[in-house]
Amino acid sequence: MTTITIKIGIKPSKTIFEDWEDFLIEWVMMKEKFELTPEHIKILKSREKEADNATDDGLTWDEVKSGIRRNV
Repeated sequence: MTTITIKIGIKPSKTIFEDWEDFLIEWVMMKEKFELTPEHIKILKSREKEADNATDDGLTWDEVKSGIRRNV
């Protein structure tokens, strides 16, 4: 086990990570402060509505990650 100390006063939302990718995502989300523009909010709400009305089951999280890795 490795201990990582962050001295900038930001606390991660979790302390155990699945892998480096999981850690890096947490680190980036802690570091970045952002606000969604009205256009982004509109797009996300549209996608949420589409997902709520979908008739198929969609993909599992593992299928999503696999697809992303294939396209990178």
